[in-house]
Amino acid sequence: MMPKYLFEKDKWLLGEHIPDCDIFFFQVPGSFFTNNQSYRFIKSFKKFLGVYKRFALDFYVGEKNSFEVAESIVKALIERPNFGKELDRNIISWSYKLIDFVKKVCSLPLHKYSNKELMNLYDQNDKIHTKLYTYGWIPVAVDLFHNNFTKKLKSYLYSVSADKEEAEGAFVVLTTPSKRTIVADEREDFLYIYEKYRKFLNAKKITDDLKQDLAKHAEKWGHLGYIYAGNVEPFGQKHYLGELFELAETGSNSKKILNNEKRRIKIVKKKQSQLYKKLKISPLYRRLFENAKDFALSKLIRRHAQLLNAYLLHHSLLPEIAKRLGISRYQLQFMLKEEVRDALLKEKLDKKILPARLKHCVFYTEEGFEKVYLGSVEQKLRHMVAQKIDKNIKELTGQTAQPGFAKGVVKIIFRAKDMAKFNKRDILVSVATDPDVVPIMKKAAAIVTEQGGITSHAAIVSRELGIPCIIGTKIATRVFKDGDLVEVDASKGVVRKLK
Repeated sequence: MMPKYLFEKDKWLLGEHIPDCDIFFFQVPGSFFTNNQSYRFIKSFKKFLGVYKRFALDFYVGEKNSFEVAESIVKALIERPNFGKELDRNIISWSYKLIDFVKKVCSLPLHKYSNKELMNLYDQNDKIHTKLYTYGWIPVAVDLFHNNFTKKLKSYLYSVSADKEEAEGAFVVLTTPSKRTIVADEREDFLYIYEKYRKFLNAKKITDDLKQDLAKHAEKWGHLGYIYAGNVEPFGQKHYLGELFELAETGSNSKKILNNEKRRIKIVKKKQSQLYKKLKISPLYRRLFENAKDFALSKLIRRHAQLLNAYLLHHSLLPEIAKRLGISRYQLQFMLKEEVRDALLKEKLDKKILPARLKHCVFYTEEGFEKVYLGSVEQKLRHMVAQKIDKNIKELTGQTAQPGFAKGVVKIIFRAKDMAKFNKRDILVSVATDPDVVPIMKKAAAIVTEQGGITSHAAIVSRELGIPCIIGTKIATRVFKDGDLVEVDASKGVVRKLK
């Protein structure tokens, strides 16, 4: 079978740059997006392209097609009153089913399992993860590529507000989550440990009980510092101990921190209630703003589930399969599901192509078709989607996630391993923030990301912290570099390079 849409006229649009990803993880959303397994009233993507260089992934969708998909989601949210709540409930439900399944896998004597039994487990995980994406992709696709949901909500606010400033301010307030996030749950557990051992931390003493509690905390939450490709370790005792000592040096009071968070949520709820009344927000748009807030929270739960799933599979099922096939776990992670099936059940595997895929490859999928390209076709596809970026750009624009102004030195942060270079009051510039970099987000003078969308992690956390933040700049990590002096006017969505 030949691909139908690979070279069609709809221009390729960069969806996101993901610094650490593999085909094992990415083929679930990639194949799902194009095979129309979701709702019949929502359009599906015609084509999906993943361009790899080692674990760094740029994925692309059709520009016109992705806009049409997002518009169909906005339409569904407007016309179907229960649709948003249904999505949110199912994202949370299937996230925890994914967690339950992978914990079960880790308890099994996999070394005693037949190849067929291992493949059955691989398939079951794939089915649950795919089911999660039946719902989980929708809140992302509605805003990631063209900001369709954001534009719809802002357009309404402009129509009921006195001026642009009031509308933009209302948007920030009304899309700020007014419930605890799963990240806040981790922080509360962490602060409990801090308060319990505070006097020992002040004295620079590390007790056995402290080590034991940190080990438990790392077992429960350490995967938040993990990544999809699994080429870094999760947060462990050493990481959390360093955070504890930093906190002790500031003299912070854990009860005060927790009370401030509770107070912040109360203030957010009050402001939202006041705005609903002042601007006379219609019942429809109240519902849509509530949907936006819920999506932001359930996205964090989905990410929590996916990271834990990846971490546990990387240390259970995948190594066992790789061992049976005589390849590395990383090579297995660059195989398609049907290739794994053929290798396990039919002893059909071309081991020569796997080292090449690990270096660079292109993954393409459309309805009924998926393939990993190497060689001349791969190079043609890379050339087709390559972006030319003017390195002399002095100014970038994006969306306001949290208003404010800051000036400081740029530090490019992709993952937790980059955090050591970050100093207090630096400007954090990233593709997209994740839970693994929250410790330095708290120190940042401002946050700038390439990825947009009101459900983005940077938007959620910056509002919790009150730190100026601009999202959706598209190319910030490729225009700015470590050491650049910039000013961030988040209220206007503008980042300027000073020197």
